[in-house]
Parts: sequence; structure tokens; C-alpha cells
Amino acid sequence: MSKKDCISSLPKKFIPPHSITGLPADTPILAAFSGGADSSALLYMLAEHARQSGAKVYAAHVNHMIRGEEADRDEAFCRSVAESLGIQIFVCRRDVPTYAKESGLSVETAARNVRYDFFDGIMKQHGIPLLATAHNANDNLETMLFNIIRGCGLAGMCGIPESRTCEGGTVVRPILSMSKKEILDYCREHSISFVTDSTNTDTDYTRNLIRANIIPALESINSGAVENASRLSASLREDSLCLTGMADWFLSELREDMSVETEKILGSPPAIANRALMSMYYEASGGKNLEYTHIQSIRGLCEAAVPHSELHLPNGIDARIERGRLYFAERKERIAPPEDFSVRLCEGENVISQINAKIIIGNSQNNKNIYKNSILLYFDSAKICGSLVARNRRGGDKITVNGVNKSIKKLLCDKKIPLSVRYRLPLICDDNGVLAVPLAAMRDGVGTKERENALCVQIDLI
Repeated sequence: MSKKDCISSLPKKFIPPHSITGLPADTPILAAFSGGADSSALLYMLAEHARQSGAKVYAAHVNHMIRGEEADRDEAFCRSVAESLGIQIFVCRRDVPTYAKESGLSVETAARNVRYDFFDGIMKQHGIPLLATAHNANDNLETMLFNIIRGCGLAGMCGIPESRTCEGGTVVRPILSMSKKEILDYCREHSISFVTDSTNTDTDYTRNLIRANIIPALESINSGAVENASRLSASLREDSLCLTGMADWFLSELREDMSVETEKILGSPPAIANRALMSMYYEASGGKNLEYTHIQSIRGLCEAAVPHSELHLPNGIDARIERGRLYFAERKERIAPPEDFSVRLCEGENVISQINAKIIIGNSQNNKNIYKNSILLYFDSAKICGSLVARNRRGGDKITVNGVNKSIKKLLCDKKIPLSVRYRLPLICDDNGVLAVPLAAMRDGVGTKERENALCVQIDLI
């Protein structure tokens, strides 16, 4: 067959895999081959492409062991076709129903996991950088409709991309712009045999229901529905790439120390800021994506802007507000408040085991902050009523500062003292209530600037 004949035998909508990725034309290709019309047509096209470009083509078939003898028939068919085309075929037999039951996955998800694990393994082992799958324009419309039903955003409306990365290399879809009708016509014109999966007619599966009922209904309204959806998908993908690029710029300009000011997030167009949030989460979670509802919850966290507040997100990630900035970080073990304690303080050293702290009471001249790690409080002894007590903070605690009775919890938040430190700070009290909140405030009238004659309370967090 001449080079000219090879070119003319390929349909116009077939996109050579190397032109999708920019790799050399003779780059090896692994074809996912189920034996159905789509993958059979694709394998024949790839065989023609290989004769033209010099690319080595391989095939991979997975027997999911779901349909008994029918699945065995498909496996035998695929082996026969590959042999007739001179293509090496790799076959995997896996009891998917048992695997799904053991792993708690749906049969569809389990089957997909098995397939792509198998494909990735072959690509890595044999140095095949491209995996060609037979997704077509009808599949793309099914995906768009499926995503709409689930309440997707722009990314879901973009449908199936021409390519994506996988563990073994890159997945390409050379016949994505071809409709199912065009593929079946190609099979008839070239006498290409194929097998039919009986489960494709089972409308208990959502995609089969869309394929069997909804797409035909759309085509009855407009015969070009599938092709029109492909154009829409391509147009929306361009818009999505543009917005994603702007979000990347947003992060490069405004992000510091893996955080962004909440005001910048709320003051930017949601289409940009939301993508920036998704990108930050994707990075923090090691490649996971967020649902729209999570993004809205993160925006709510930014609007409230409560210091030290946090939001639990999937995959063990928290969104946190600190110093007016939003962070994403791995979830830490929740810090539990200490058990209730109330310790009467005596002159000298007092150990508070509940918060792992040491409190030294004495004359200010004897208490020295040698390592500059101690918290030093200076009191006018004449203003202290009764005994000194150290205790934990409790609900409703208040202290009088500048003539105002202030909530100690709010005071600590306003001072931006981290939660891990707050729980370790003892309240210093006398018979009239709270005298001091270390690092935050002292009660009106009890402090003194004349430190030589003051009573010093030295707090060391061990």
C-alpha cells in the first residue's frame, strides 16, 4: 500500500496521536482494545497510521470476568484481530465483581481501576508513552450530560479532553471528534468486525440510560446534537484554559508562604479566585479536586475571617485563617483543652502538671527571665485580694480592662494567640476574679510600673 493510500484510508476526523502530544510521529502507542466497534475501528486506524509513520502499535485487553462466556468470547476475538494485524496484544483477566465487593467500590469504578492499573503497568514496563482510547463524540456528550446532572462547573461542561496524563505517560483520544454513526460507517466501509457488550443495553447504568434514551431524544430535536456538543466542548475548554491561566497569575502575584490574603480572594472575580482556591487545595492534597460546595464553604470561611478558624475538607486537608490569610494544610490532631485545675500559688516554684508549666512567685528582683522565654507579670501586692490561684480558662470568663468587662476568649482571639498556646496559658486569679491573662491583659488597677517592689509572677511553659 502506498503512502498516499494510507493517508486516504484514514478518516478526516482521525487525529494522529503524535500531533495531540507533540511527540515524534514514530512514538510507540498502546491501544485500549475491548473488541467493540469503537476500539476495533481505532485499532485499524492506528495500524494504518503505524504503516505511515513507523510507530509501533500494541493492544491491551481486559477480561473483567463479569459476563462469563461472553467475556471469554471477547477476549478470544481481540487476540484473533490483533494477530491478524500483526499487533502484539497484552491480556489481563481479573475477577472484577469480587474485587469490587472486597474494596467497597461500584463494579464500574472497580473495572476502570483495573483497566488503567493494567495499562499503566504495560506502559512503564515496555516504555510505551502513549495510551490511545476510543472515546468518541457521543461519549463526550454523555459525559457532559452526566456532569450537568451532578451540578458541575465549567470544567465538567468541557467534557472529555483530547489528552490527559496518566501514571504510564499520556492518554490520547484520536477519534474524539468522530460520532458513533461515523465510526459504524467506517467499520462497514472497511469490513471491520466487532463484538457487542450485552451490558451496554442495561439502562440500570446511568451512562447507558443517557446513551439509549436521552441522546436519541436530543438528536430527534436536532440531528447535529452530537457534533454541536463537540464544538461547545472545545469552546468551553478554551475559556477554561484562559481562566485557569489568570488564576495561576493570581497565585503567582498574591501568594506568600503558601497563603493568600482573604481580602484578595473576596475582592477578585469568583471565576478567578475559585480556581485559585482549587489550585491551592490540589497542591496541598497531592492532586485531589474539590466540589463546588467546598469552594463556597471556603469563601464563607474567608468572609467570616475569624482568627484561628478552620474548615475540614476531604482527604485530610484543612483550610485555616491566620492573621487575615487563608492557608491549606494537612489536618492536625485536634488540640484538646486541659482538664480543669485550680492551684493555690505559694511563694517559690509551683508546678502545674495539667499544662506542663511552672509558675514562680517572688520578689521581682529574684525572678529573672534568663532565656527570655518566661512570661513575667508584675503586680501591686496591695491590690491583690486574698490568695493567688492559677486555673484553666472556663466558659464565660471575663476580665475588666479599660473599664470594660471583656470576654477572655474573644480577647485571646483578638490578640491572635494560637490555639495551641491558649490552652496552656493559666489564668492568674485572686478572690475578686481574674487578675491577669498571660500575653493578653491585666485587670484594671492591679499592675505596677514600680517593678523593684512589685510581686512578680513568672510563668514558664515547659
